[in-house]
Amino acid sequence: MTLPVQDALIKVGGSRWEAALHRNGQVEHLRLLSDDGWVDVDFRKGAYAGFAWHGEWNGEKHVIGVTLDERDTDGAIFTGSSGALNFSLRYHSVDGQFAVTAAVANTGKIPVQPLSLGLMTGIDTYMEKFPDWNDKFFPTLLRCERTHFWGYCMRPEGALIGIASPQPIASWSLQYNVGYMEGELEWGGHRVETFTLDFLHAGPLPERHPQRLSELLPGETKEWTILLLPFKRPDQLLTSLAPVCAAPMLELERTTLAKGECTCMTIHSCESVAARVLLPDGRRMTVQPEAAGEGKYELLIQAGESQGHIRIEVENGSGKQSEAIVSVRPHWLWFLDKARTAALICPPRATSHCESWYGLYTLYSSQQYFPDREMLEQTEQIMSSIYPLMFDMETHEPLLVKHRIQNVSSMVGVLVDRYEATGDEAALQRASDLADWLISHAQYPDGSYRAGKTHYTSVIYPAKSLMELILAEKALAECNAVWRERLIRHTASVRRAMDELVAADGDIDTEGELTYEDGMISCSSLQLGLFALMQPEDERGPYREAALKLLNGHECLANLLIPDGRQRGATRRFWESQYDVAIQPNMLNSPHAWTSWRTYGTWYAYLLTGQVYYLEQTMNALASCVQMVDMSSGALRWAFVPDPYVRARQINEQMVVSDWSRAQEGHHHTLKYPSQEFVIGEQYIGMISDWHEANLQDNDVHEHFKCLAEVSLGKAYVAQDETGRLRTWNCSAEEKNGILHVSPTEPKVELVHLNLGVKKVCVHFESGEISADLRETVWVRKDGRIIRDLFIGQ
Repeated sequence: MTLPVQDALIKVGGSRWEAALHRNGQVEHLRLLSDDGWVDVDFRKGAYAGFAWHGEWNGEKHVIGVTLDERDTDGAIFTGSSGALNFSLRYHSVDGQFAVTAAVANTGKIPVQPLSLGLMTGIDTYMEKFPDWNDKFFPTLLRCERTHFWGYCMRPEGALIGIASPQPIASWSLQYNVGYMEGELEWGGHRVETFTLDFLHAGPLPERHPQRLSELLPGETKEWTILLLPFKRPDQLLTSLAPVCAAPMLELERTTLAKGECTCMTIHSCESVAARVLLPDGRRMTVQPEAAGEGKYELLIQAGESQGHIRIEVENGSGKQSEAIVSVRPHWLWFLDKARTAALICPPRATSHCESWYGLYTLYSSQQYFPDREMLEQTEQIMSSIYPLMFDMETHEPLLVKHRIQNVSSMVGVLVDRYEATGDEAALQRASDLADWLISHAQYPDGSYRAGKTHYTSVIYPAKSLMELILAEKALAECNAVWRERLIRHTASVRRAMDELVAADGDIDTEGELTYEDGMISCSSLQLGLFALMQPEDERGPYREAALKLLNGHECLANLLIPDGRQRGATRRFWESQYDVAIQPNMLNSPHAWTSWRTYGTWYAYLLTGQVYYLEQTMNALASCVQMVDMSSGALRWAFVPDPYVRARQINEQMVVSDWSRAQEGHHHTLKYPSQEFVIGEQYIGMISDWHEANLQDNDVHEHFKCLAEVSLGKAYVAQDETGRLRTWNCSAEEKNGILHVSPTEPKVELVHLNLGVKKVCVHFESGEISADLRETVWVRKDGRIIRDLFIGQ
């Protein structure tokens, strides 16, 4: 069908791009040529279409219309105006790549100081259903530097689009959807409509952002060029964007260091560079990175005695600046100790949401590392007071919101930790009974665990909780027929659930609004990974491959390139603040507690494959997450918010519970209560359950410390990566006379994982030396035992 003249699409393009444009300047479709062929980029229609000028000033939001002004075979220019502001939008090629150049001029007599003014990109980031979401580009990273901008969008199937501007951009924002309405009140949804690049924006903005892009003076014109470049792999991004931005791009393998450790930062730059370093103790220094090849420099970053953050600002000869943050941490046990203290300050409570009593994980697991009779008694008193309010003591049935089967499975996990902390077999018996209730009431014939008809196998990992129970039951089952029968029953249930996950191949549901959901994907991967590790080598294949496929797709939701030790490895979650800490509207919570679900997944992936890439991700993410404990004050925070500017409201008057004999239910919409408005931007958010009594879920932060206990406490790692380099975590390694000497650098290390191939090794535990003649990847215990598979014990 031929379109009417007024709606006919404008076809433009260059050697590496093709676009179809509407006459209002918005993109109907865009194709970019990558090394692997053409990549289709979908664009939104309606209110979120783009590219389009959007702004907010004088208390009103504005969408500025533009119309076609001129065109040629390579591009088109659109122009429009609003009051004294004249706007233009040009599509064209820069070095063969797709580019959008936007300009605005103030023809008036007074300054224009908008709250925001920029381009809504219109790129379709709306991940609604399977399998469509596999072809949507999620805005994985958007980063303003003082002199330029860069970032990328990524699909679950692996394609990337780099986004770069050689000009400074004040800010950015994601357009979050509305999930559902409660009368006239909006609850934030689980999808991102698209995103906006705010060329001008009012403060306050994060210190790294340009600070003087808040106004347009009379007679002034400003112009920005945005380039979109397709990539096959993330490791191509920084090298390629450096010349586009004409700025240094900073690459860090390790974003957190223990005291005394060092890391090498690679700087991609077409010009020579200098670096200014601000140390945690306040000292400043200027250093000269060393040339390491064409367009590449290296800077060695050494952690001193002071814990906190090292800020590195790199500047090239043209004055372009980029910033990195490397965290310097105390030992891992310090974080667990502080989290335990916080779990009694913000105590677990009986509610309809297991997130409210997640602190029990930390309280019980820390008892194994810091035995303390008084704190254990307090923990047991909490458990004794809240458990009967949530579960029937005889039937083990949940007493409220029975469809939230994650409440049941999470309590199974807590009771396993209680058993391991106290040796009380009654705790494991109760966990076993709860598991039986879950299996009989929530497992469907296809093997999945469900809440009603909704697939719940991957909502707070119920199968992993059962696997934790199974691992605890194994020792008892060796000499007890009753426990053996329970072990067999629970193992069979988990196998059915994992077989169903393999068969589903990503076509699964989640709690709340369906999307390519951070936790749904990471929990699927981690459960499949752990189950694979519990199988003999020749039976792992289907579970391992399914776990890795999901985990690799999940990279589009993970912060794997950001040079920031506060955020590295964090997953891009954005609807939890409204439930956990009574803050609205939506904003990224990254890291949030559920980031640690990916950390389990990458750890299991490393143990399954030996690929150091996964171990590096694991340790970087773990270190970012445990920094929810403030390394200066020791206080526990809830999450980190990377959004640069969010006008938010939070409940500011204490919500009091009148009847402590009942478990609390439901959520609390911010606007139903007295609240206060303030601006949030690239910062930590504190916990609030120390002064609010109502059902809030900020205790979910304790997932980080549950993960810490499983992945890193009492463990050290030595591995040889694909380049032949020796990599260590929680230990040092030095070769002398043909023997690799490994010395733990963390307290209470009892296991060392050696991924070295054929090698003679001597491990220097606190209790003595253990020598081993390695032929394969193994764990070495401090008692001298060599273990090939940690979750099988062989």
